[in-house]
Amino acid sequence: MKRLFAAILCLCLLAGCGRTDSTGNTCRAEEGSGGGDVSGKTEEPGADAGGELFRVIRSQAGAAPLLLAKESGGPGDVYTLSPTTVEPTLDGRSTAAMDLVYTPGTLLEITYGSVLETYPGQLAEVTAVNIRSDGFDDRCALYLRVLNDLWAVDEGLNSDITMLSVDLSQTGLSDSEQAAVAWVFGGMHDISETMTMSYEELAAEGYLSDTAPEVDGIPHWKDGCLFTITEQNGQDSIHVEQDSKNITGADPLPRTEEKSGAACQLPPAEAGQGQSDFCPVKTKSGEPDALQNTVTFDAQKWRSALGAYFFTDCTASRDAQGHWGDYTVGAAAIS
Repeated sequence: MKRLFAAILCLCLLAGCGRTDSTGNTCRAEEGSGGGDVSGKTEEPGADAGGELFRVIRSQAGAAPLLLAKESGGPGDVYTLSPTTVEPTLDGRSTAAMDLVYTPGTLLEITYGSVLETYPGQLAEVTAVNIRSDGFDDRCALYLRVLNDLWAVDEGLNSDITMLSVDLSQTGLSDSEQAAVAWVFGGMHDISETMTMSYEELAAEGYLSDTAPEVDGIPHWKDGCLFTITEQNGQDSIHVEQDSKNITGADPLPRTEEKSGAACQLPPAEAGQGQSDFCPVKTKSGEPDALQNTVTFDAQKWRSALGAYFFTDCTASRDAQGHWGDYTVGAAAIS
């Protein structure tokens, strides 16, 4: 009887191992797996040997964390990294004898194990940081200067706001770069509630007043201000035709030119930023590509249909080192 019971028990166990679990594996361990990892721990992106690409958006003196945007990432792909985490390399070579500067616009190839769930996220378990000498583009820094110039003119439009939105969706910046620029800009002016919504999105979410067609009023944002940069067609950027009604929610208003051809004198590079040896985009012949190194754009801040400030037909170019420098304003206007 005992032998019969033992035989029945063995048959039951074999039948059980013929089933598959939720992952599709049977009870039999796969060859060479060593039993597998049953802890449930998942490996974060970037933990592979190749790492992932991030663009430096902000670099401060000392040991302050770098602000990074994942290359071609989404709105949530904004991160910080301590510059003293590991000894970096430059194109895979040792940098022990180099005086390094993490210039905004530089690409970093980072190998990491996890992300601390804050915003911005914090890269953790970092094992390698490789500074790339290619792909340099500090257009984020250019647009931060434009936004700050807009903030400084007609300050009555934004002096009492508690929130703001930065719409860079009609520029060549990736979603992650747009989110990073908005976050930095809000922090510069002590605005904690910073968004990346367009006029239409703000209206749909109920932030704006008097936007419905049946309301006989002036669309406005009581507690906030919308900043927008739109790159123009014919340059190295995304462009969607947009008139004043698309942007402000009101019919186009007459604009008064205040100045023409004025050059915005941008602030010098921050101490410790240094200069970059990176090259601008070039043609196959090795000469700088004028089209790819020039951008034309409009910029505005909007508080209401009758309260907005515009920079129109702005133009910027990259210098021989690849930096986007001073920009000129074709005309400035107020409505």
